[in-house]
Amino acid sequence: MGYGDLLGNTAEWSVATLREYFQQHHPEDYQLIDVRQLPEYSAEHLPGALWMPAEELPQRLADIDAAKTTIVYCSLGSLSRAAAQLLIKAGFRDVHVLQGGMHSWLYGAATGLPGQFSAHLADAGSAQEQAVLAWRVEETTRQFYEEMADTIDDPQVSALFAELAAAESHHKATLQALWEALAGRPADPVFPETPPAEQELMEGGTRLSEALAWAAQSTTARILDFAMALELNAYDHYLYLQRHSTDPDSQRLFEVMADEERRHLRTLGKSLENLQH
Repeated sequence: MGYGDLLGNTAEWSVATLREYFQQHHPEDYQLIDVRQLPEYSAEHLPGALWMPAEELPQRLADIDAAKTTIVYCSLGSLSRAAAQLLIKAGFRDVHVLQGGMHSWLYGAATGLPGQFSAHLADAGSAQEQAVLAWRVEETTRQFYEEMADTIDDPQVSALFAELAAAESHHKATLQALWEALAGRPADPVFPETPPAEQELMEGGTRLSEALAWAAQSTTARILDFAMALELNAYDHYLYLQRHSTDPDSQRLFEVMADEERRHLRTLGKSLENLQH
């Protein structure tokens, strides 16, 4: 079974569905996971929810019960979907997300989001193929961040996306260097040759054109929430590559990249927190 085969569609529950579930089940029958930043959790959270910020989730899986129904929520819905996919990959089989996140719970408004998150990259058979696939999604994610830097009016958020775009460029260079080390030869001038079907895939498996069309109709807060979902997916993926690589140099490289993605998660979370308050 491939890595991607472990991932199914995540069930999204409306506020009404979740309220009905709460009425019909004892709190010991399920676990609520809040993946937002601490100030958001401290200000308000669902009764009995465990605070488990997205950047800590991969390291804290032992703290939650894979056999229980698990309900994940965030601020607006994107981040919880990525977190739910992470849990499914880790063996959690009954996972649900609150559609529209805490905003929907408080104000009754859910939001449409681009494509279901999935992790397809680790299906590649070799480390060289992994490097190429990762390079491709870093490039499309860079394009998304660059477009956000150019179109978002908030100067601080725009500057943050510009920094993220630059970080994606750095990741591309690192991945190309890894490919060259593994292949034992320099990369071709045009690296890599990208099949048309994969030209638009971002971190998380979302298509760039779909994400840009959604962002053009969305708010800055929702875009930040979506970007956090992208970074959580990338963070989990690099952790997977680190743990399953047999080459010490590759392990160290993927560890460094995972740490960078975790730092991006924290930075985006603080930006979203500041924007909401």
